[in-house]
Amino acid sequence: MLEDLVSKGLPLIVVDDASPEPAFRKLEELLDRAAPGTLLLRHNENQGKGGAVMSGLAAAFDAGYSHALQIDADGQHSSADIPRFVSLASMYPEAIICGKPVFDDSISKLRYYARHITLFISWLETLSTAIEDPMCGFRLYPLSQVVPVIESGKPGKRMAFDPEILVRSAWAGIELYYIPVDVRYPEDGRSHFRYVRDNLEISWMHTVLIIGMLVRLPRLLARGRRGQKGRMIE
Repeated sequence: MLEDLVSKGLPLIVVDDASPEPAFRKLEELLDRAAPGTLLLRHNENQGKGGAVMSGLAAAFDAGYSHALQIDADGQHSSADIPRFVSLASMYPEAIICGKPVFDDSISKLRYYARHITLFISWLETLSTAIEDPMCGFRLYPLSQVVPVIESGKPGKRMAFDPEILVRSAWAGIELYYIPVDVRYPEDGRSHFRYVRDNLEISWMHTVLIIGMLVRLPRLLARGRRGQKGRMIE
């Protein structure tokens, strides 16, 4: 994955989420050898996927970049799709460009149905169909639009981040565009999802967002009459 990303010619930001010292030193050596010039950040305490993504987005914004691409590092996504994200972002610079998964047979039924449940809840939270997939970790964010949403909304730092940031962005009126992307789950892939802890966090996140929807109800209903929805780009 690292070599593929380097070949795309984009600046890289890597966030080490409080890994053990030997692992961090190996990461430093790998980046020095394979991706010199990469900005390497390190958390002193583990914050989870969302915390790592938010640190990376904040660092990119502080460095003066206009956009940042999020891609999972576990082999689910193909870096060959990156130019499509960049091209669409150049056409719609204030929109979030989201991957919409096209799954193969490697997805489990549990993952498949859980995604659809989360999708239905996200429609309830936004009172729209603006979100077409809330879970895919392959996205390109317009930093000037999204960083203020993060600062004001303070999304969850673990697995709840991906759906929550889209809901809060939809509340803020940020447009969402979608690109179909192939997603596979490698046989040797390692998931950091913890079913008890992360499901409790996600359940609490949805509770908070539904309350937030009720607070915003008049504005969301008015926006819904104008037909807010996500836009799919084939």
